[in-house]
Amino acid sequence: MVFMKIIDAHSHIDYITHKFQDDVVGTVCCTTKESEWNKLVELMGRDKNIYGAFGIHPWFIDTVKDGWEKRLECLLKTNRDYMVGEIGLDKYKPDISKQIDVFQKQFDMAIRLHRTVFLHCVGAWDKILHVLKQYKQSDLPIIVLHDFNANNEVLAQLLLYKNMYFSFGKNVLYGRFRRIEEIPMDKILVESDSDKNIILKDIIDKTSKNESVIYNNTLKVLHNE
Repeated sequence: MVFMKIIDAHSHIDYITHKFQDDVVGTVCCTTKESEWNKLVELMGRDKNIYGAFGIHPWFIDTVKDGWEKRLECLLKTNRDYMVGEIGLDKYKPDISKQIDVFQKQFDMAIRLHRTVFLHCVGAWDKILHVLKQYKQSDLPIIVLHDFNANNEVLAQLLLYKNMYFSFGKNVLYGRFRRIEEIPMDKILVESDSDKNIILKDIIDKTSKNESVIYNNTLKVLHNE
């Protein structure tokens, strides 16, 4: 039996994938609110195969407290390997204007500090694309599109960005995204999103038989190459 090497490109602190799936050798853990930041730092201190991304998820913007931006920037500056995420926009959650404000501040921070971003987007691709167009492509960080699912028009626009990676989990596994062949193989990642029922090698079977390419893609994202 050939042993795969897989890195889960998107999970959370409640599910460290490589502790439960034999083929998984590392886990990207994304925070969703400030109360998780120190917990993730502690987990990373005990396990060198956890890769941390720190941020405020659009579902939890009501948890932000004064000074959060400064605290996030100070945290990111303590370790050059710390990434930014999970951040983004969700059309179906409250207060899209505040979501945009919190997202924009975090995205600007990632650009300023040159950190990989893990991006959540549901129903708000028009707003995400509007933000992206404000920057020169050469200024943008690596962006990982979490559990990607969008229409052909959006996909075509996103593919214009050379630093864009597409991470696949339940949407491709359960057949909700069927255009995987339109995405270059060197831009594909796989993820569990903390779903204990998601087996990453099953997603690789859906996306490609070449698991080494996906593994190397993930290393590039983690090393910000």
